[in-house]
Amino acid sequence: MRKDKSAREQALSLLERADRTEQELVRKLQARGCESGEIEEALVFLRSYHYVDDANYACRYVRTHAADKSRRRIREELTAKGVAREWIDAALEENEVDEESQVRALLCRYGWRSDEKQDPTSYRRLTATLARRGFSFDVIRRAMGNMEEQPVD
Repeated sequence: MRKDKSAREQALSLLERADRTEQELVRKLQARGCESGEIEEALVFLRSYHYVDDANYACRYVRTHAADKSRRRIREELTAKGVAREWIDAALEENEVDEESQVRALLCRYGWRSDEKQDPTSYRRLTATLARRGFSFDVIRRAMGNMEEQPVD
């Protein structure tokens, strides 16, 4: 990036390519050598036109990823992006994340069959894989139980 561009111009350029949180913009602008006063002026401008709004960003992020990520994973990623906890909580309250159906789909993809006896090792591996994706053991057990009651074709 050219040095003669102001922090405001650089921030607008960054927002042209992708939606970003305030913290992400601050990091990018600092990495480009902008001073903190200039960055704050740019943020005031961007907030005034709603070009950067972490609450709306959190809602859009949850809506976009509710079908493919767990609540825990969404929360962790938004926290890493610098979104405030209360905005994350509000976004997760507004938008439903159906973790159980995600787990059932993953179980089918991994070849888990509710009508077959699973050996303990493969069961542990499968539940650990799902847990690493951010699903709680309660949701995993509930999804497995529901699949036993209603087998998926």
